[in-house]
Amino acid sequence: MTSKSIQDLRDEIDDIDRRVLELLNRRMSLSQGIGALKAEDGQDVVDTAREEEILQRLADGNAGPLPEKTLRAVYREIFSGSRSLQSPLTVAFLGPTGTYTHEAALERFGRSSSFLPCSTVGEVFEEVTQGGVRFGVVPVENSIEGSVRETLDRLMTSPSNVCGEISLRIRHALASLSGRIEDIRVVLSHPQALAQCRGWLSGRLPGITLEETSSTAHAAERALQDNATAAVASEKLALRMGLQIIRKGIQDKAENITRFLVLGDVKPAPTGNDKTALVFWTEDRPGSLFAIVEKFARYGINLSRIQSRPDRGDMAWKYAFFVDLEGHRDDPPVATCLKEIAGRGTKVKILGSFPRHETPVE
Repeated sequence: MTSKSIQDLRDEIDDIDRRVLELLNRRMSLSQGIGALKAEDGQDVVDTAREEEILQRLADGNAGPLPEKTLRAVYREIFSGSRSLQSPLTVAFLGPTGTYTHEAALERFGRSSSFLPCSTVGEVFEEVTQGGVRFGVVPVENSIEGSVRETLDRLMTSPSNVCGEISLRIRHALASLSGRIEDIRVVLSHPQALAQCRGWLSGRLPGITLEETSSTAHAAERALQDNATAAVASEKLALRMGLQIIRKGIQDKAENITRFLVLGDVKPAPTGNDKTALVFWTEDRPGSLFAIVEKFARYGINLSRIQSRPDRGDMAWKYAFFVDLEGHRDDPPVATCLKEIAGRGTKVKILGSFPRHETPVE
């Protein structure tokens, strides 16, 4: 037991807070200086590789009791504030405000950034490519329901560069105005969210009408208008909108993770823990796909994901293959392998290389 009183401990905390504030302001001043030097040299203020390096070094040196999740959240906002002092930053995302994509954008860019909600994935791509915003965030893959087709199709044709990823644990809640499950006649949500909760909904609400909406936020807005309507959305969004939670965690699998891509013209330097996303088109002949995959294996390059999609061109039954591989495009084995693949006549589009984002620790 400590011999100090609560007031003694609070006085110590107050003193620490004063010193922390002083150090934070000193850090921000140094960051402003770096921003000015970058502007003189024509360098970009956003350096995701540097941010990841800092986070990893701090996590490795953290002796506790500060949880790593809290450490990363604190520094995410410090980075966000530093960037805003160097240059204002606007990020487009698949909206409206309150969606999981918005949450992912906040996770990556922090609350000192400005955010532009877009009604479609295509609109996010257009905002980035036309220079309306510096970055965009779009969903690309869910661990239960698989890939987001619209995002893959846009990646085939858009000049946008992929410069980052965000992995977010998704926990759905069932919410309504009354908070009574017996009142429900219709359940609304985005099609991905409904699909991720299909088993729970059919088991607990058999025969109930399921209706798709453009987003979980739109579902929550409509649920506010009628006691008989419920929404599947995040608990945070539902409570903020004024709904009552009927049941938390209704997704069919506890490990429900959605991966989002960050679009932007930044090209992060290698960090040693990177991922490269690309798409290639094979020739229509036996063994063409095997020949490409075999090259990756020969160079010891792990493919963490491979998926085919119909080509967006004019020819029917032609397919593109999306690949995520471990490593940076500038790593010698990756660079050599990709050069050999392109040299044999295969069309390859490198979407981007970026630091891997690990699923947040619980």
